Amino acid sequence: MAITAPGIAGASVQQHTHDKQQTQHRHTKTTAYKDRTGPALHIDSVKADVVAHWSSKRDHLVVELRPYFDRNAKVLPIDGPAGESTETTPEKGWFPRAPEISVPVKDPLAEVTVRTAVGGKGWQEGMTPSFRAVRLSPTGIAYNAETGQRLPSNP
Repeated sequence: MAITAPGIAGASVQQHTHDKQQTQHRHTKTTAYKDRTGPALHIDSVKADVVAHWSSKRDHLVVELRPYFDRNAKVLPIDGPAGESTETTPEKGWFPRAPEISVPVKDPLAEVTVRTAVGGKGWQEGMTPSFRAVRLSPTGIAYNAETGQRLPSNP
């Protein structure tokens, strides 16, 4: 029994250090919390912003894909992590409205990944638009979820 006791104590110290690091990391994220992320994307000849706002209760996230007044935007789908999805297209020759989804959030400090797409200049009815997976952080930073590359953000 005396032989295993130091091993248990070592595991306890290691676990305590790991817990302390996680607490420090969470504290850093809490102090950096901005409640908004706005990465800029350029997909299929269309410039668009993904605008994400965490609710004041921090229980859901509203995500929009804004192409502004780009005439090349023909279809704008957006998919959330739990099956939320929507899509907009131009109506009567106007620009498409910005699609918007609401995503429930259990941990307000956790990052949320959404799939955004733009059917732009080369898109035609029946084609799959160009998708981009975006990881949104409540600290105001966004990443390409596939490559891990930080995306430029608009203030």
